[in-house]
Parts: sequence; C-alpha cells; structure tokens
Amino acid sequence: MATQNNVNNDCKVIASSAVTIDPGAAGDSYTQFDINTTGEFRIGVDDTDDSFRISQGSALGTNDTFVMSELGARTMPLQPAFFAYLGSTVNNVTGGGAYWRLGTTTALTEVFDQGGDFNTNGTFTAPRTGRYLLCGAIKMGDITAAMTNDRIVFESSNRNYFLNSINGAVLRDASNVFSFKGEVIADMDAADTVYFKINMAEGAGNTADAIGQATHPVTYFCGCLIT
Repeated sequence: MATQNNVNNDCKVIASSAVTIDPGAAGDSYTQFDINTTGEFRIGVDDTDDSFRISQGSALGTNDTFVMSELGARTMPLQPAFFAYLGSTVNNVTGGGAYWRLGTTTALTEVFDQGGDFNTNGTFTAPRTGRYLLCGAIKMGDITAAMTNDRIVFESSNRNYFLNSINGAVLRDASNVFSFKGEVIADMDAADTVYFKINMAEGAGNTADAIGQATHPVTYFCGCLIT
C-alpha cells in the first residue's frame, strides 16, 4: 500500500468542483472516517481487483459491508442471509393435527449463514430491525386420504404467517407425496426469532413424513434482510 496519498483538485486537470484521491503509486485509493482517532469506515478502491468497497474499521478489504466489482456487480457480504435444509427423512411428524417445526427432531444442514444468525435447530434470530424475505418448502410423504386440512406457518415473535391452507390429500401425487411451499416479507425487530412449521390434520394419526435428501434440498428454510 502506498504510504502517501494525494488529494488534487487542480482545475487544469479536472473540473474545479471535482476531487481526485490518488495514491501516486500502486496501492489502495481511499477515504477514511474516524471518530476520536478510531477508524470506523474506509471507502475506496481496492488495488488488488479494482473493486469499490465500503469496509468497517481502518482496512480496505476487511469486514466489507459493500463491494462493487469493476463490472458493476454488487454484493453486501455482511447482509444477513441463510439457507438450510433437511438432509434426511423424519418419519411420523404430523397428519393427525400435530404441529412440526423444521429442525427440531433432526438438525438442518446449512448451505450458508451470512452473519451467523441461524441455528440448525431451525431458529433464525434477526440481528437488526427490518423487513425480511422468508421462504420455505416442506416435502411431505405418506399423506393419507383423510389428511384434508393442511398448512405451513412462519412463526415469528411479532406474528404468525399462515400459508397453504389446502387439502393435501387431493394434491398428493401417486406416491402420496406433496410439497408445501410459501414465502412472506416479515417485519422483525432486533432479536426477534422465526421458525418454519407444518400442520396436517384430520388423519387417523401423525403418520406423515417430512422428506429430506442429503444432496438435493427438497425441504428447506431460507431468508434474508431486504430493507
């Protein structure tokens, strides 16, 4: 990294209203924001890949909150986001009226957990107040003709979101299988939690199975902060 940066507003080179930050040699070009001599944020261009970054602390490229590539692709590496799935089938979870929460009987497999806010027991904890996009699917097997009152639920601290109030017995395929899917944009406060559940009712017992696969997620829970 260059040891000296040059701030230049020479009107002979560029417009008089413009400011150029140039290290004068190979190295990052940045502006740093301090509070009481402590580096809080650094904004600039990372010389390693010519990307534009906003980074926490006093080092560009470390703890990035925003990255835009040379081509304009944008990512937010610290934005809360998660995806987890059921890696094996869990038998006899619902069908006679029981609620079953994804992750309770078998730990979920995480594909990613950006921010570390998801627990493999199926609990997502909001790290900050905002609106979160939540999506999920639960593939059920051994659905009987009597299991006619079925729904999935996103259960959050603020409210419950009931989806898919449908007749799974009618929608099941020839193998007695049907996938319940849904999504919602949920308002969550910091430290609020949310779970993903299913309830199938009217059957003779809780004999329906939650189908999981190790290599292809068919039963899963995912979400991200969107605003």
